[in-house]
Amino acid sequence: MLTMLALPTLDRVLQFAPKGMLAESDMSPLPEVTANPASWGRWFNSLRHGYLDHRYNLRSQLITWNSYMDIFVLASTMPSSKVMAGKDHWLFLAQDGAFRNVIEDARSPDDLPAVSVDILVNELDRRQKWLEARGIRYLVILTPNKNSVYPEMLPESLRPKRLYSHRDQFVKAVQSRTNVDIVDVTSALVEEKKNDKVFYMTDSHWNAHGAFAAYRRIMDHLVRDFPAITPLDHNQFQVEQYAWLPGDLAFMMGLSDYLKEDRILFFNKEWYKARGTTYEGPTDPEYFEVPQYSVTGNAKLPNAVIFHDSFWLELLPFMAESFDKALYVWLKPQTESHLRLFDAALIEREKPDLVIDEFTERYILPPLHGGFKLKNDTKAGSD
Repeated sequence: MLTMLALPTLDRVLQFAPKGMLAESDMSPLPEVTANPASWGRWFNSLRHGYLDHRYNLRSQLITWNSYMDIFVLASTMPSSKVMAGKDHWLFLAQDGAFRNVIEDARSPDDLPAVSVDILVNELDRRQKWLEARGIRYLVILTPNKNSVYPEMLPESLRPKRLYSHRDQFVKAVQSRTNVDIVDVTSALVEEKKNDKVFYMTDSHWNAHGAFAAYRRIMDHLVRDFPAITPLDHNQFQVEQYAWLPGDLAFMMGLSDYLKEDRILFFNKEWYKARGTTYEGPTDPEYFEVPQYSVTGNAKLPNAVIFHDSFWLELLPFMAESFDKALYVWLKPQTESHLRLFDAALIEREKPDLVIDEFTERYILPPLHGGFKLKNDTKAGSD
C-alpha cells in the first residue's frame, strides 16, 4: 500500500511511466501569485477545485488501465461514467457537463418538464418573429445524439424505454405552437445508416456520411425560399477513408492507443467554390472561437448567419456552397438554466437573408431535473 501511494511521487522525480493521451476538461495553469492578496485567494481556490486531482503523476496511466479493463475485459462500464461502452467497442457520451446525463435522460419514461419546454418554445417563437419583422428567414436545425441513431449499440439495460422520444416531444411542441421552421435530421441519418455508418464508433460526432445525409434533408427546407441554391449531389464526391485515428470519446477514456478507426472524407470532384475570409467585427465571451466567413461570390445566393456547435464542422463544406456570404459563430453550450446566446446585435450588423440556429440534441433539450430560464440579456433582441 505504501508503495502504491509513493509511486506518483517517484514518477514525478524519475519519469518512469509512459505518458498517455487523455482529454481533460480544465487544464489551465495555476494563477500567478503576486504581492496582491487577492491573487493568493485565486491560487488557493484553483488548488482547492481540482488542480492537483487532474495533475498527479500516473493519473492518465491509471485511467487508461481502468478504461481498458472496462472495455476489453469486463465489456462493461458504470452508468455514472462520462463515457459509456456499448456493443462491439462502440463508445457513447453519457455525461456532458454537470447536469446533462445523456443516456439516463434518453431512457427515462418521463416527459420533458412542461415549464422548460414552454420557455424554449416561446423563445424560439420570439426569435422567429423578431427575424420575420426584419425580413430574415429563420431555420432551426436539430442534430441527434449518437445514442438516438444507434440505440441498438447501447448496453441492453440502457436502451430507451419509450418510442416517443424527448426530441420528438420537443419538435412536436415547436411545430404545433409556432411558425418556426425546425428540421430534425434524425430520420435522415437512421435511413442512411442502412447504407453506411453515419457516426464514428469512438467519437460523439457524426461522420461525413451522416453530415451529408443531414445536409440533403436541410436543403429540402432552404430551396423553397432560396431557389438559386443548387443542392450538391452524392455523385459529385469521391469518398475516402483516411488515417486510422481515435475519436474524442477514446481520448476521454485514455484509450487513444487502443481504439482507432478510419476517418471519412468527401472530396468534391468539381471543387468547392466557397473560400474562407476573416471576421474582424466585435466578439463576445459566449463565442467559442472568433467567427469566420465563407464567400462564394455568387450574388444570387443568400447571405447567412449561422449559430452552431461542433456538429456543424462536418456540415460546413457542404452548406457553404449554398451562400453568397455566410458567417459561422461557434457558441458555447447553454447552461442548465440558460438557453444558448442569440446575438441580435451581430445579426443587425450583418443584415443576412437567413439565420440558422443549429443545436445538437443534448444542447437544446432541457434537463429532466432542474429549472430552465432565459438570460436577462439585451443581446437576445426585444421587439
